[in-house]
Amino acid sequence: MLPAIVKSCPVCLSVVVFCILVLPAAEGVLADEVVTVPAVEVEASADRSSLTVARDSISSGAALEAPGGPADQLDRAPAAHVRQAGGPGQAATLSIRGVDPQGTSTLLEGVPLNSPFLGGSDLSTLSLLPLDSLVVERGGASARQGSDAVGGVLRAILPDPLDGPFLRASLLYGSFGTCRLKAAAGGVTGPVGGMVSAGILTSAGDFSFRDVNGVARQRENNASLAVEGLVRAGYEPKSGHRLGILVEGLLQDRQIPGLEQYPSTTAKQQNDRFVARLSYDGPGLFGRSGTSSIRVWTRRLGFAFADTAPPLGPRVDTRLVSWSAGGEAEAEVVALDLLAVSAGVNATFDHGEVRRLTQASYAPIRTAAAGRVGVRAGRKGGRWGIDTDLRVEWDRGFGFIAVPRAGAFVRPWGPFRFTANVGRAFRLPTLEELYFDAGFVTGNPNLRPEDALTWDVGVEATGVGWGVRAAWFENRARNLVVFLPRSAYLVRAENSGGAIMRGVESSADGHWRWFFAKVAYTWMTTRMNDTGKALPGRPDHRVAGEVAAEIGPIRIAVMPSWQSGFFLDGHGALSEDGRFRLDARVELRPARGVTLALEGMNLTNDRDAVDYLQSPLPGWSMFGSIRLDL
Repeated sequence: MLPAIVKSCPVCLSVVVFCILVLPAAEGVLADEVVTVPAVEVEASADRSSLTVARDSISSGAALEAPGGPADQLDRAPAAHVRQAGGPGQAATLSIRGVDPQGTSTLLEGVPLNSPFLGGSDLSTLSLLPLDSLVVERGGASARQGSDAVGGVLRAILPDPLDGPFLRASLLYGSFGTCRLKAAAGGVTGPVGGMVSAGILTSAGDFSFRDVNGVARQRENNASLAVEGLVRAGYEPKSGHRLGILVEGLLQDRQIPGLEQYPSTTAKQQNDRFVARLSYDGPGLFGRSGTSSIRVWTRRLGFAFADTAPPLGPRVDTRLVSWSAGGEAEAEVVALDLLAVSAGVNATFDHGEVRRLTQASYAPIRTAAAGRVGVRAGRKGGRWGIDTDLRVEWDRGFGFIAVPRAGAFVRPWGPFRFTANVGRAFRLPTLEELYFDAGFVTGNPNLRPEDALTWDVGVEATGVGWGVRAAWFENRARNLVVFLPRSAYLVRAENSGGAIMRGVESSADGHWRWFFAKVAYTWMTTRMNDTGKALPGRPDHRVAGEVAAEIGPIRIAVMPSWQSGFFLDGHGALSEDGRFRLDARVELRPARGVTLALEGMNLTNDRDAVDYLQSPLPGWSMFGSIRLDL
């Protein structure tokens, strides 16, 4: 099936080229003006939920439609590190401020995508969505989000169906037999708006690399195929009141090549996702200024892995399915001109099904309920501000957890703004960490939640066409869940003590006439409390930048990045050398709403790099794309 789809891509390309030649001739269809949005817009404060939390917002088409999906641009944000398994369509996860990907909460329009079995969320599944923006918020956010928001939150924002008619389409084709086709359309009739979208991504995936001995080898069994569809509608019966519905589904089939030392030619993985959400957004309660919202959702996540002839051990056949339901109600009332009070309640329920060759089938469940109150004083653009939250959550099997948070900012003079945040964050053990059983590797039903004290202090200075930001952050974690050897014949999940993750995140950007530049630098040190060793998969230094020039319809961007070496294991025995990478992009807009792009990745052709899980990463690659935004 994969080769057939790859071969069909040139036909798709011809259709899109025909549309490009014909559509611009229609009067009044395209927008009257082209607005160029920088690839990354960095803001020091989030929406009404916080006046102080740092975030990065990715909203440009070039970034959201990158060959590697939005994960490519997320990896360039301060204190954000994307771990990729190698090749288009393969898994990618996000680590924020040194916290494992399980400690990043990923939300699709408020619906959590983190797996209750495996933790974290696969960023590759976002590449087919019709994203308006991706927002990554750095810092512990459990006081508002609950479990999994230890390092931060990633929010996937879709177009509002009530914002007006639109049509988007894109086609990408390039190295490794990769083809991605996606389209979205929306319209409004009176108080009702709707949109539909669909996408397909396929890649043969094979690439050459150099192993740890410098020998040239070929990465095989690396193909992937994903299909995604979405329907969204909104209804505004009167001003300030909105009803919404969202239904989304994803099917993904990928081959898993395994570790460099122990490759597999028979491993396969299947993922599926179904999300449905109903929502209401309205004004403040009791006739006061403010906002109110109600959301209910259901979700199904499926994961299947099978290897009939693995390089080590017996054959593997595992199926994990979770059905989840949740709901939340929130309200914020502006009591005085500078004071707002908010409150909310939410509950979630997860029901799992596990089928594994080495373990009897079972059906674990998880239930959580929480209440939250918050106070906000000051204005986002004012001279000062304070916001606080207190969350009290009950989790089945873990009891009550109180999670406070506080933040403040002050703008003493001119363009300078200082911020400070402190709070508690936690992560519940995943269902696999609790109940996994493969004979010599087992979970532990007696695990305690991971717990952390997070804090940061920052400063920013902004002006017309420029901005500079920096912050010191620290995460003091305890009860970390790690699979540890208990004997020569048993590895079991344990709470292994604590760790400290601290560092500096900084960024700067500037724009003058046709020239644009930005850079992000992160220094971070991580240490286990009991052994003093560094946590694996976390480089001490990371730098990423972009220099771009835009003259008329042409935009040329060069995007270098560098990271220092890091350990691949918790014992400090295996390490990965530091690496420099250079990407470049050329964009041409021959007509309004039409963008042609050519993007080269890893132009330095570093072919001996590996990711955290010792999977080889590809060398240089080239991709061409066509985007329509009508």
